[in-house]
Amino acid sequence: MKRFIDLVLTAMAVVCLMPGAGASQTKAIVIGEGVRGAMYMPAYIAEEKGYFKKRDLDSKIVTFSRSNDINALVSGDIQFDQTSPDKVIHSALGGFPVKMVMATTRGLNLALVVHPSIKSAADLKGKSVAITSFSGLPYTGLLLCLKELGLTKEQVVPLNIGGKAARFEALVNNKVAAAILDPPYTTMAAKEGFKLIVDLTPLDVPYLRNIVAVSEKSLREEPRMISKFVEALSEGIQFYRNSANKEENIRILAKYLRVPLDKNRAMVEEGYETYRDMLLKKPYADPNAMKILLDVIAESNPKAKNVNLPSLIDSSFVEQLDREGLFGK
Repeated sequence: MKRFIDLVLTAMAVVCLMPGAGASQTKAIVIGEGVRGAMYMPAYIAEEKGYFKKRDLDSKIVTFSRSNDINALVSGDIQFDQTSPDKVIHSALGGFPVKMVMATTRGLNLALVVHPSIKSAADLKGKSVAITSFSGLPYTGLLLCLKELGLTKEQVVPLNIGGKAARFEALVNNKVAAAILDPPYTTMAAKEGFKLIVDLTPLDVPYLRNIVAVSEKSLREEPRMISKFVEALSEGIQFYRNSANKEENIRILAKYLRVPLDKNRAMVEEGYETYRDMLLKKPYADPNAMKILLDVIAESNPKAKNVNLPSLIDSSFVEQLDREGLFGK
């Protein structure tokens, strides 16, 4: 009997000395983002505060060009993609197997900024408006702003100018009469004497701004990894939403934007304030907040009218956290 006990104890000692025995295995994950900005603050917080690490996730955040992130997601080069829901809709139309597992921000902080000479909607008719392309966020913002003014897109001249900085430069240099802008460019334009003829920020537009997508392969093969990620990012959202954490949040944002806070305090704080107000308390990817997107996409691809939005969402991870009471804390 004593010999048997000795053998058992020896075997247990060997197991305990094996590499990784008795400890969770750390999973390396790569998180894609379309741009480095305040809309992805929950991920920066989760990484900086160790929310990923305490769930055995070794995170790396990588900024991708707009055209490459979905390919990287499907190929497995990245495990999570922080992007806009229109990318998932376009992906579904193209046959890419990806789904949304959570959302982070809702609403639109865009504005139609016009030259000081434009006093009314009638003055805008026939004038040029800077956008990025005839799809995506700026174009959607333009359509909504025109709707507020009682105008249609046929009554203005939308121009594909480029990104935020390019649109701002085109406006202030009088190359266009108006532009779709968001902070900090709206603030900068106002200081230059330009007018926000329509500001969508306070209108509570039912528009899902940012989501997290994963591949269907990851959903099948690594649901535990996804569950940990959703929980860590949700904790990041809660930290961001808490106004008591303002100074630490601003410091984290400046670090991830790679700008010196002492010289860029106003810009960083504006970004922090803008997206904090857009954060979802419960990060469900609501299909009702994507219907506007379907209408816009259908202009160039009529097949979008037949897209079943709920089929592009897996809310089970958020639902589990909701049942556990995480979002009430």
